[in-house]
Amino acid sequence: MKKQHKDTLFRGIFKKPENFIHLLEECEGRKPSLTANDIESFDLDSKVSTRIRRNDVSFLTKDNKLIILIEHQSTINPNMAFRLFLYYAELLQLWIKLNEVDLYSEQKITKLLIPEFYVAYNGTKPLTEKTSVFSLKHTGIKIEAKVKIVNINFENLKDKKIQNALAGYSFFYKVYEENRQKGMDNQASFENAREECIKWGYLKGFIEKEEFIVFYKDILDYDTQLRAEGRNEGRAEGKAEGKAEGKATFLKKMRELQAKGFSLEDILNLLSNDQEDQPTPSPQ
Repeated sequence: MKKQHKDTLFRGIFKKPENFIHLLEECEGRKPSLTANDIESFDLDSKVSTRIRRNDVSFLTKDNKLIILIEHQSTINPNMAFRLFLYYAELLQLWIKLNEVDLYSEQKITKLLIPEFYVAYNGTKPLTEKTSVFSLKHTGIKIEAKVKIVNINFENLKDKKIQNALAGYSFFYKVYEENRQKGMDNQASFENAREECIKWGYLKGFIEKEEFIVFYKDILDYDTQLRAEGRNEGRAEGKAEGKAEGKATFLKKMRELQAKGFSLEDILNLLSNDQEDQPTPSPQ
């Protein structure tokens, strides 16, 4: 395993514009008016050096839209729209900085990125909600973010042709999960799913490469996440408290570095290095 490899399998495939178009077509339910030449990758990982593994892809379009799409492999939580709204705010801050937009100018800013939010659901539980909404309304204030949730499991896809990158991705996970349900271990399930993709022609030109093997850890993370849903409530609460404490520590360090004059990029690099040095627990 290449330890420096930070992308999940999802990002490894769909951060390529020609593959992202396949995913966008499924999300929109129609053939997109955009082509691979009309979009460019724009996310925190592509613009800022980080070592954080993510499962999102974001693209700027020629008509000034910012399409943000994340993959979710377990039950959709009710805060999904708010999470994407916050991520949009982060990307907007980065875009303002890169484009040297003067927020203190006497001229009103009239051009900002228009967001589109999608969640690609690839879990095993039935998908009951097709949208997630965050809304904040008060006197003189109205903020609303709406997310479209799309089931990308193989049986739900409209286009299952082998040329379709999304079909290949979903087929791989379908075979993998079926193998696990039959009692096969992680490695055997992974290798068999890869062989089936090669046999049927899915993900041709990518799945045969050594690069694909380094995504094996992502499969383990996926498998562990699905099977962690049966843990008792007390353990889940303790885990949540631990995460909250970790976030508080992260924010405290970030403020301290900001006060010392460090740039956003330097701060992210320093803090991600600190996190990488911590021991990582093995999947249960």
